[in-house]
Amino acid sequence: MLVEKIKPLKFHILAIFLMWLIISSGSFLLFREIRAEEADTNDSSDQAVITDLNRQIKEQQEKLDQLAKKIDTYNTNIKNARNESVSLNNQIYILDNQIAKAELDIEAKEEEIKTTELEIESVELEIKNSERKIETNKEQLSAFIRRLDQYDQKNYLMVLLSNNSFSEFFDQVKYLEGIEEEIQETLNRTQELVEKLSKQKEGLTAKKNQLSELLNKLEEEKLTLEKQKETKQYLINQTRSSEKKYQSLVTDLKAQQAAANSAVASLERTLRGELEKKSGGEKLKSFGEIAMIWPTASHRITAYFHDNDYPFRQLFEHSGLDLGVGLGTPVKAAESGYIAKVGINTQWYGNYIMIIHNNNLATLYAHLSSVSVKADDFVLKGQLIGSSGNTGFSTGPHLHFEVRSNGIPVNPLNYLP
Repeated sequence: MLVEKIKPLKFHILAIFLMWLIISSGSFLLFREIRAEEADTNDSSDQAVITDLNRQIKEQQEKLDQLAKKIDTYNTNIKNARNESVSLNNQIYILDNQIAKAELDIEAKEEEIKTTELEIESVELEIKNSERKIETNKEQLSAFIRRLDQYDQKNYLMVLLSNNSFSEFFDQVKYLEGIEEEIQETLNRTQELVEKLSKQKEGLTAKKNQLSELLNKLEEEKLTLEKQKETKQYLINQTRSSEKKYQSLVTDLKAQQAAANSAVASLERTLRGELEKKSGGEKLKSFGEIAMIWPTASHRITAYFHDNDYPFRQLFEHSGLDLGVGLGTPVKAAESGYIAKVGINTQWYGNYIMIIHNNNLATLYAHLSSVSVKADDFVLKGQLIGSSGNTGFSTGPHLHFEVRSNGIPVNPLNYLP
């Protein structure tokens, strides 16, 4: 090993050999100086680029700070407006602020993506510099080792005698310890650069993963924005900007929701009781414990259970999850059970399916464009039951999914994996 060959020197024959090596290594030292100059030139050029990238990153951060302040303003406007009386103007004002906030959210995500890309570029240049330094150090050490091997079997007495005088020999000896230390430092620096490079690569991978997540979130923000715009347009179309018509719509919507909830809960109780008296009750029990799956392949949620950002929160609580899927997306049974109801063209849920399960649970799938099952059927978990749509009280294509416990809507996320 090189380090073993260059242990602290005590003026033995290896010291004599190393002295000769130093004298004869002028070409190696010159090579090292040339390589150092090349590295300095490259480092200087890359450092200028890195400095410019850091300047751009700082500017991006300032943009993000400004956008965050604007978003906070819209959040305050929405919060204050929700505390005011229910009116058409108030509802439109809330929607306008939600739309403006969503647009800023999208802009902020885009700026964040730009910032991440700049940071990635900066890290890649740092890695490039580190790799170049590592390669330079390796070349220097390799040249030294080759010369060491070249003279390893020489007659060391001849090495000593090749000097013009003993004084020249002893003048050189004092440099031996310094050369040894320099080699050790070079080894240490190389190891440090390797470790630094490894950490930089890990950071770069994390940045790229973060960028991918940001792009996905950006698409979700855009879809949410479209849904809010559709909601606003729905209100305008339904009321034609008339406060009287808006209040009538509010009354009608509340009545529809109350009637639908009452009918679904009552029907579930009745049918569950009838099933217990028949063989259907035993079949239902045979399905075993509840372990629901997502009813659609997409898990993108556009409105949560009792969502604070639900556009009609002032009018009623959102009783399930809205899953952001396109028109005609396959809808599957979240759990095995009994088809209690298939509703067609109802005012509130549009086309919908209600399935009764064990543990006094039921699921409901609303706003469907088509239905693939009929009442009084049994279905298995994952079985196709219909397609998503935009029927009933709906401002755009999606699936409204509910889970009910003893007839009362509960948070579906408590039952989904």
